[in-house]
Amino acid sequence: MIARQILRNFWAEAGITATYAADSLTVTSPSSHSGAMARAHLPVDVELAQAFLQAQSVESKVSWIACTIKGEAVCLIKTHEEDATSTLSDTVDGLRAAVPLSDEQPAFVLIARERTPTARRWQLLNWAPDCAPPRLKMLYSSSREDLKQSLGAGFFASHRDYSAFDSDLSGASLLAAEQPKGDAPLTDAERLENEERTRPAFSRCAGMASVPFELSEEASTALQGLSTGLVEVVLGENETLELAQSTEETSRIRDALSALDAPRFVVVKRSEKAVLVFYCPDSAPIKQKMTYSTAKQTFSGLVAEKGIQATLVDCRDASELDSSVADVLEEAAAPEKHVPLVHKPSTRPSRPGRRGSSRVKKFVSDSSVVEAIN
Repeated sequence: MIARQILRNFWAEAGITATYAADSLTVTSPSSHSGAMARAHLPVDVELAQAFLQAQSVESKVSWIACTIKGEAVCLIKTHEEDATSTLSDTVDGLRAAVPLSDEQPAFVLIARERTPTARRWQLLNWAPDCAPPRLKMLYSSSREDLKQSLGAGFFASHRDYSAFDSDLSGASLLAAEQPKGDAPLTDAERLENEERTRPAFSRCAGMASVPFELSEEASTALQGLSTGLVEVVLGENETLELAQSTEETSRIRDALSALDAPRFVVVKRSEKAVLVFYCPDSAPIKQKMTYSTAKQTFSGLVAEKGIQATLVDCRDASELDSSVADVLEEAAAPEKHVPLVHKPSTRPSRPGRRGSSRVKKFVSDSSVVEAIN
C-alpha cells in the first residue's frame, strides 16, 4: 500500500492519472488520447512501474530495464545495474546475452542515457527480431507510445525510439542512427526510412492496416465453389486463415455461426449478391481484435480474387448480424426515373415600376391643400 501511495504521488506531480486493477496499473496522461495511430492500450504492470520509479533516484545505478507483453499488460523482465563509467556502446552490445533476448520474441528495453543527478533521460529500444510473428511485431510497435505515456513521456523526450533487428542490435548502429546524415549515399534501410517518414499519414496507416495472411486450401476451395450459402473463416496458427464451416444457410446467420464470443469473417452469398461480414464483438481480447483488424483487408482481397464481389460490413453485436446482411442482400436497385423535357414558352418580363396608373398628375401647391382643408 505504501508503494502504491508513492506511485500515486509521483504520477500526480506529472499530471498523470493512475488506476489500479488487481495486479496491473493503468496510467493515463492528458495527451494519451490525442494520437492518431492505432494503439493497443495495454496497462503497465505495477512491478514495472515501481522499478522505473526507483530508477529515477540519485543513488540508482540502473542502466536499463527490460520488459515484455504478457497477457494483457506490459510486465517487467529484468533490471540491470552498471557503473557510471560504462559506455552506451558496451551496454547495448551486451543486451542480447544479459536480458536475454530471443530470436522469436520481441521485447522493450528502456535504456538510461543521461544518468546525472539533475536529470534522468531514457530511450526506448524496440527489439523486433526477423523471425518473430508479424502479429507480435505489430502489437509491440503499436504499444510503444502508450508505454512511454504511462511511465511519463517527458523521460523519453530527448531521444528517439530505436527499433533493433537481428543485425542492428549494437551500440555502433544505435549511435550511427542518431548522427546527422551527410552527403554520403543512403543505404537501402535509410532510403526506406526516409520514404516512410515523408509519406502522408493516411498512406502509412493504409500500409500498416493489412498483413499478408495466407488462405488455407480448405477455405480457398470453399470460396471458389460458393454459389449460394455461407463460408465462415477464422485465424488459425502460423498466420493462416482457416475454414471454420461452410453451409447453405443464409437466412439465419447468427444461429449458423460456430461461435459468437470471438472475431471471425463470414462470407454470405445469395443469388448474385455477396456480403463479407467482419464480426468482432466488444468482449473479445484486445490482441484478437488487433490481429483480425489487420487481416481484414487481406481477406477482402483474397475473396475478390475468387471472383466474389462482396460488400464489406463491420458488425460488433451478434443481434445485428442478420439485419446487417439483409440490408445488403435485399437492397433493390432503384430504377432510373425518366424525366420528360418540358418546353415552356418564353415570357417577356414586365416593365419595372410602381403599381397603378403611369399617368402623371398635376402638381398641387401646399397653399391649395391648406385652403381645401379649411
